[in-house]
Amino acid sequence: MKKMCIVIYSHDMAEAQFYETLCRKLSRERHIPIELKSYRSGSELLFDFEEEPNFRKRVDVLYIVLNEADLELSDQIRKLGYANLIVFIGLKEIEMSYEYLFDTRIYNFVQVGDAPANLDRFAQIFQEAGEVIAKRYAERLILSYGGEIRQIDIRQIHYFEVQQHTLVVHYGEGEAFTFISSLSKIENQLKGRGFMRVSRFYVVSVYAVQSLTADSALMLDGASIPLGRKYHALLKEAIDKKVDKI
Repeated sequence: MKKMCIVIYSHDMAEAQFYETLCRKLSRERHIPIELKSYRSGSELLFDFEEEPNFRKRVDVLYIVLNEADLELSDQIRKLGYANLIVFIGLKEIEMSYEYLFDTRIYNFVQVGDAPANLDRFAQIFQEAGEVIAKRYAERLILSYGGEIRQIDIRQIHYFEVQQHTLVVHYGEGEAFTFISSLSKIENQLKGRGFMRVSRFYVVSVYAVQSLTADSALMLDGASIPLGRKYHALLKEAIDKKVDKI
């Protein structure tokens, strides 16, 4: 299961530690694996989001413990391209209108503090975020190589091929991405999703096969994939039955 990447921002160390502890407690209780990073400085948070786009993409939930100095922080973060969930944790002395929250595209708000109602609200958002993220990543293959991260819709993948000591995934409209793995690992990772090995060097999507010849599979993207003799009948059967679902 993909870990939910959480960032907590608070200028107050005690508050940040309180919510870090709460997240770890919920992670254990709800069986939602997480990774955590905290910031005490808004400028440091903005710097990392701007200078580390791969990190910015990986962050699933950003908790902001708000004070007057940070009212514009969420706007700045959105302008940097962060598109995932932001949750405000509001201080009692700060009054914020719902119009401001929605104008800044922040759809979740939790009152600060350890009152039962506040903790229940925090837990509810945590659980819902975990469920959404689990569903999102179940439909995507997350690959990385040389510092670059690709999130590829499984339904757009045509095939994987071995090239020297790397794998190449071919997907979409002629796109490709090289990464480090093995065909066996890919087979296991995508088991039950409509993929099968057709030779020592290829794993194909059953749904991306256009037609078969005696020794090759013509893919929807125009590629001709050589078939191992023992795989031909298995691939034909899978295409005919379309047993696996993506």
